[in-house]
Amino acid sequence: MKAVRVAPTIARLRGTPAGRTLWRVVDGLVEIQVVDRALALAAQIFTSVLPVIIAASVFSGWHTAADVISDQFGFDTRTLELGDAATSSDPSLAAFGVAGFVMVVLSGTSFARALGRVYGAAWQVPSMGPRDAWRWLATLLAVALAVGLVGQTRDLAGLDYAGRPLALLGETAIWTLVWTLVPFLLTKGALSGRVLWATGLLSAAGLTVVHVAGRIVLPRTTASAQQHFGPLGLAFTSVSWLFVMSVVIVGAASVVGALAADESAIGRFLRGPDRIDGTPAQG
Repeated sequence: MKAVRVAPTIARLRGTPAGRTLWRVVDGLVEIQVVDRALALAAQIFTSVLPVIIAASVFSGWHTAADVISDQFGFDTRTLELGDAATSSDPSLAAFGVAGFVMVVLSGTSFARALGRVYGAAWQVPSMGPRDAWRWLATLLAVALAVGLVGQTRDLAGLDYAGRPLALLGETAIWTLVWTLVPFLLTKGALSGRVLWATGLLSAAGLTVVHVAGRIVLPRTTASAQQHFGPLGLAFTSVSWLFVMSVVIVGAASVVGALAADESAIGRFLRGPDRIDGTPAQG
């Protein structure tokens, strides 16, 4: 009986402008395979971006980015430092450390390539080739730097009663900028400015909410997982939460892409006066 009523309900929903927009958004999330893509992106963040952040903190002494991880997950990443090798006066060891850092950065571009595939699926833009490899590197460095800058906003939280809202506002502003810049880089400027800014704002809002929730949930969850499973518990908890963050990133791109292709007023606004689907009009 319930199955019989579902079809008329869906038909009525798709018969209204708001319903068609909602259906397009849901259909876009299904078509892009948000769960599968978020799982792949979370794995790339864990294996590509986090090593770059930790290695940079070891070699530069700037621990702000690593402190963000400590603050979010409740464990100290500085226990993973490279020991005496990073500070040794032995030239061969120093050269190995620098070479190793370079290799970590180069391998970290796999995150940017995975993210580029997400944007390609969301906005039907062509994927980049080796000639545009600098865009992958720029994306990786932009995200890693943004994590460090977000860590700087933690200092605002301790100023006075207004400090915490200022910290959240600063974090949202940083995420907005980086998640507007990143799709611009990975789509080679193929999207309208309105689509880029909408993606940045939606991504930033979602990531800020995830961070606030994480500060409440994660430390206890991480401690319990570490107690029961040791280092594997840290890995499982980290990847699980990175998956949540990846859902926000993938979902924001998909939602904005669906809205930009819609016939609603929101879609027309996002496309701009001479745009059809959020990408530049082909002349």
